[in-house]
Amino acid sequence: MGRGKRPAKRTPLQVAADEASIELAKKLGRMLKDGRVRSRQTQARAADRGGISQSEWSALELGRNAATVPTLNRAAAAVGGSLDAWIRQTSAAGLPRDAVHLRHQELIIRLGIGGKWKALPEEFIDRDARTSRAADVLLTRRNPTDAVDEYAFWDVWDWFDDIGASVRDFGRRMDAVDRYATARMRTDKLPRVGGCFVVRATTRNRRLIADHRHFFSARFPGSGHAWLRALQDPAAPLPSEPALIWVSVRGDRLFPARHGI
Repeated sequence: MGRGKRPAKRTPLQVAADEASIELAKKLGRMLKDGRVRSRQTQARAADRGGISQSEWSALELGRNAATVPTLNRAAAAVGGSLDAWIRQTSAAGLPRDAVHLRHQELIIRLGIGGKWKALPEEFIDRDARTSRAADVLLTRRNPTDAVDEYAFWDVWDWFDDIGASVRDFGRRMDAVDRYATARMRTDKLPRVGGCFVVRATTRNRRLIADHRHFFSARFPGSGHAWLRALQDPAAPLPSEPALIWVSVRGDRLFPARHGI
């Protein structure tokens, strides 16, 4: 009976590749856990949505599961993520996992300087909620014309898992901003509050919104042009109706969505 073959000794290149694979699995696991926590799901719920067992999900989060690409894709989709986007972020040396989102927030804050807005990024707007809510970007200023305090809420979305849930969440955050502003009244004049739904202009997002154009037009009837003027011009009034605004894929430009998308 012949002897079995001894496993070949790994070359230095293979060792380095295997170590990189382990590190990538850990990074993807952290992103998967972050996405699950942000979407307020238990491991059991997320695993059920992804069509895998809870033990397999736990191993994925720990970076201990050599999962196939389809399994990782389903897991990422279950928490509103994108495996493709996650891999691009992990391969960018030194970049934080939310680099794309931060770029969009930075753009809004920078443009708001011209409109004399004070920026409050990631501001907690509802500490009494069961899960505290934070605003992606909350801008505030005192209108020079009528001395009314204004609050502009910019809700940034890079990826949709559930469009209806995203829009409902925008409404809840707007209510929280209204309470936040009222609690900080400095005069007897009620503050003026408004909000924008900012969406990354990827092909997928454009197609989704085009397919539901009537839904979005009804929910966000405001003028994107008016919102961008108010953002950059201290004399421009804060619009009273919410609007949908696109942010370029590169994160370097805001532009209004047309009615009818």
